[in-house]
Amino acid sequence: MTRQAIFNIISDCVRNARVLDLFAGGGSLGIEALSRGAREAVFVDNNPGVVRFLRANVKDLDDTPGIESTKVIAGEAAKAIKRLKGEEFDIVFADPPYRQDHVQSTIDGCRELDVVKPGGVLIVEHHKREQPTSLEGWDLLKHGKYGDSEVTVARRLDE
Repeated sequence: MTRQAIFNIISDCVRNARVLDLFAGGGSLGIEALSRGAREAVFVDNNPGVVRFLRANVKDLDDTPGIESTKVIAGEAAKAIKRLKGEEFDIVFADPPYRQDHVQSTIDGCRELDVVKPGGVLIVEHHKREQPTSLEGWDLLKHGKYGDSEVTVARRLDE
């Protein structure tokens, strides 16, 4: 239900997009974006078993017409954001582990390190008790509640 709601909100942004899937797990958000016309996806997760599974999931996607590339980065999201500084993705998905204080630092890191291009979209799924404390530099597009989960969708303001 949450994934469908996310793609209903961002449907106009997906075609030909560069997508970053932070805290990717099995990569469902990034893979869904590719299936809806995104041209490139980078997946980040720090669990070695999940990374192996994810690499197997996306291995053959580069041969799919319309998909230019997929890449899996093994490591912590905060370090990956620093490594990807200035790459400017059209869409960034972030689904950090609940109640571990990653929500605001992920939002801030994406903005400060120019991971989301101006006009690009950041989608953060978080626990209802772990709200973003600031969206400075962002335009809130949607905030939805789905049980104990909430989704914050924001567009990076042009500079």
